[in-house]
Amino acid sequence: MFALVAVACITVAIVGMVTGRPGDRAGTVIRIVAVLCFVATVVLNIAAH
Repeated sequence: MFALVAVACITVAIVGMVTGRPGDRAGTVIRIVAVLCFVATVVLNIAAH
C-alpha cells in the first residue's frame, strides 16, 4: 500500500516539475510526502522479511 502511495507521490512530483513547477510550498510538501512514503515502504519491506 505504501509503495503505491510512494509511486503516486513521486509521479505527481515529476509531472509537476515537467509541466511547470507547482508552488514552492506545494512542491516541497509533495517531495516530503513522497520521501516519507518511500522510507515507510523500505521499513515495512525489511520488517516483512
